[in-house]
Amino acid sequence: MILQTYQSKVVLRTLKNGEVYRAKPNLSLRREYDALIDMLGLHCECPVFAVVKGKKQNTGGKVSGSVRLTLDVPEEFVHITEYGVWADFIYALKFSKPGNYKALRPDCEEISVRRYNELMEDLKGQRKLSAYQTPQVVLERIEPGWLKSVKIFGKSGLLGKLIRK
Repeated sequence: MILQTYQSKVVLRTLKNGEVYRAKPNLSLRREYDALIDMLGLHCECPVFAVVKGKKQNTGGKVSGSVRLTLDVPEEFVHITEYGVWADFIYALKFSKPGNYKALRPDCEEISVRRYNELMEDLKGQRKLSAYQTPQVVLERIEPGWLKSVKIFGKSGLLGKLIRK
C-alpha cells in the first residue's frame, strides 16, 4: 500500500542508514497513544501516523524542516482508523477514568457511555479502505525497505528535489 507521512530529517537519516524507525512517545499525548496501541494490538512505544496516497486527508502534516516520505508498506503492517473518530476519541479520553481509558468517569456529562464505546469499537475495527471517509494509517514502525521517495521542505518552501530510490 502506498502511504505518505511527514517526519523529521532525523527519521530520513535513520532510514537511509538502513535502520528501522520507531517513534518515541509524545508526552502530551502519551495516554491517547497508549490507548490506541492497546486497541489495535500494536507492539510499539508510539504509533507512526501516515495517510494513503491519493485518498482524502484531513491534515497536510507539512511543517518547516519536515520531509515527506512515500512508503510502499505491505498491507499486513497497515492499521487504518477514521481520522475524525480518532480526533473525537482524543477529546473524549479526558472524561475517562484515570488509569482506565475503557471507562468514563461516573460524573461525565460531555459524552455518553454508548458514544464512547462506539468510538473505541470504530478505532479497533479494521475495514476495507473504501469504507473510510478520511483514512488515517497507523504503523508500528517504518522499515528502510519501505521508503520509495522523499521530498524535503524548509522554511522557504521546497529545499530538496524528489529523491527516488
